[in-house]
Amino acid sequence: MHLIASLCLAIMVLGGAETAPSAQQAGRPQTVDQLLERMGAVGKSFRSFEANFTQRQYIAVLKEFDSPESGLFQYARAKDGSALLRQEIKTPGVRILTIKGGIATIYQPKINQASIISLGKNKDKVEYLALGLGQSPGKLRETFDVDFQGAETLDGAACSVLVLKPKSSATAAFFSSFTLWIKNSTNVPIQQKLQEPNGNYLLVTFAGEKLNASIAGSQFEQKLPKGVEIQQIK
Repeated sequence: MHLIASLCLAIMVLGGAETAPSAQQAGRPQTVDQLLERMGAVGKSFRSFEANFTQRQYIAVLKEFDSPESGLFQYARAKDGSALLRQEIKTPGVRILTIKGGIATIYQPKINQASIISLGKNKDKVEYLALGLGQSPGKLRETFDVDFQGAETLDGAACSVLVLKPKSSATAAFFSSFTLWIKNSTNVPIQQKLQEPNGNYLLVTFAGEKLNASIAGSQFEQKLPKGVEIQQIK
């Protein structure tokens, strides 16, 4: 099911260590404007984000989650401002999604298959996989209806909850909303919920976040081994 979610996202769309927060940064914002302002301040100096992650798909008709997956998530910006992304599932089985230059590659070593997807005019929507990381408040408001849901504690971290509802009907056909748990001490998301119209949703949780860490450019490219069965999707 996670592979289906990755393909759906790819087709549809298709940062050194953290510094210690000031007392003001660690406080809880009271309004959506305050929260977006703080996220925007992080975005002005944003270069990259890296974290371990776990994701689970909730199946509404079964009223249960399927088996969790975990791995490494990396996101950065190229010199031209375009998004670079790597989502590497390590357990229970290896699957690697990379996005660079408007091309998404999904590689599954176990079955020796890869899908290469041209994102075309939708390449700017790569950021839907990394909402809350570097986008300006103006851009978020332009693309989404933004609602501040208040405070929650997640794994011991004080968070502010933001719900983004797509203004585009084409996007809303895939995802009715995106919920972000923004860690108050860093103003970056540590959990994302990607809600589908049918009641299913993908829950992604980050840990060990590193903001503006140095990430090698090669991480966002995949040199596929010889003999891999490749499916081209345009």
